[in-house]
Amino acid sequence: MAEVLVKELPNRFKEAIKLVALFQLTLEQMDMFKGSKLYKHGIKNKINNLEKDIEYLINKPVAQLDKTDFTLFQDIQLNIDAVLDLSIDELSQLKIVVDNSRARKDEP
Repeated sequence: MAEVLVKELPNRFKEAIKLVALFQLTLEQMDMFKGSKLYKHGIKNKINNLEKDIEYLINKPVAQLDKTDFTLFQDIQLNIDAVLDLSIDELSQLKIVVDNSRARKDEP
């Protein structure tokens, strides 16, 4: 049983890093709505509460990652910024580009 858990750790770590990155993307994207009509009418409290909950969840893992592997932390932040800078059209094309890139890597 313990052996299985140890084998799962690298995969769980990767999944946890993706989750932290997605939470960070969510926080930064929610900032775009602050001050807008949509934000003021109905979701202000929900966004504030969600923001607090997400920040609470990722605060320790992000701080630990920053201390453990600063380069990985910087790479993640740069990728988050890159995703945030994508237009809607670019975002929709992203999966196609990633799939094509992965297919090229799998070729002999």
